[in-house]
Amino acid sequence: MTYWRDKVAVVTGASQGFGRILAGQLVKQGCHVVLAARDLAKLQIAAEAIDPGGQHTTLVPTDVTCDDSVVELFNDVRDRHGKLDALFNIAGASSRGLVCETSIDDFLISFDLNVLSAVRCIQSASEMLKASQGHVVNMGSLASKSASKFIGPYATSKFALAGMNHQLRLELAEAGVHVLLVCPGPIAREDAGQRYEAQASGLPEAARSPGAGVKVKAIDPTDLAKRVLVGCEKHQTEIVVPGKARVLFSIAQLSGAWGDWLLKRFTSS
Repeated sequence: MTYWRDKVAVVTGASQGFGRILAGQLVKQGCHVVLAARDLAKLQIAAEAIDPGGQHTTLVPTDVTCDDSVVELFNDVRDRHGKLDALFNIAGASSRGLVCETSIDDFLISFDLNVLSAVRCIQSASEMLKASQGHVVNMGSLASKSASKFIGPYATSKFALAGMNHQLRLELAEAGVHVLLVCPGPIAREDAGQRYEAQASGLPEAARSPGAGVKVKAIDPTDLAKRVLVGCEKHQTEIVVPGKARVLFSIAQLSGAWGDWLLKRFTSS
């Protein structure tokens, strides 16, 4: 009997990448997972891969940047399952660009997908999560704690997500809802080094690389997913991978200049 057996969880961004891996780990542990993403065809492929019999998954095509779509998602969860034990806000997108050269429209797109999407889901799910004293997991980044060159809109939105997460943790504590922020470095994926080709046009080569040139090893998504689920069981408030990044964060809190110097030492030019 695992902690997750017979629980109900919603995973946004579940059709691919880390969301799909995390959903698969939940299914393996006996959880019923509501897979949410925009593309139904991709959701069907993901579900077939992680739950061939279809006994532990429900597919709900959802645009997390649309208020009505998010409300419909959680109405569906309430109608089908009558409860919700965990919300994993995994949907999001990284990007490349300089603050002075990125349009306000592009900033708004990044903020909507990386911050407001989580807010929409939390607001719609909050009563069910309070009833179950469940979990909210927000997918941050090392960029939630320390910016680096060439990721202006992304770092801006992920810092905002971290602030929202802290506020939410305080707000829901008395209701017994656990809130966790996950801050990983670059997660291993097949298109690493290629996905930013268009966005990084005109920027140094380092901007195209995972982490925008910060020298960190790619993180195994399956290992990270297992760690996130254990973090929920232990009611951790934050997961940072790699853990040594905390040293940079601590130094930067003491002195911004020292933090910038140290970051530069570990970043390709």
